[in-house]
Amino acid sequence: MAKAGEGAAVSNENEVARSELPFEFMLNALRLREGVGVQSYLERTGLPPSSIARAMEQGRQRGLLEADPARIAATAKGFDFLSDLQSLFLAD
Repeated sequence: MAKAGEGAAVSNENEVARSELPFEFMLNALRLREGVGVQSYLERTGLPPSSIARAMEQGRQRGLLEADPARIAATAKGFDFLSDLQSLFLAD
């Protein structure tokens, strides 16, 4: 059996559960300085923005998310505490 790094690719394919889609989306989207449009969330996950409304509100109240209702973007503080911000979107 070949070891990883010796020409044998290692792959892992798992389908993301619907309940995990908000977190998976936010792992990438919140790293973007310019943020993403809320419409992008719907297009990429197939979930309505209401599915993240509670987490978005918590992020805004904590000063981690911009107040713009049309964009999902971390504040400067949100970038400093990115893991905390992303964790708001974990499935219950």
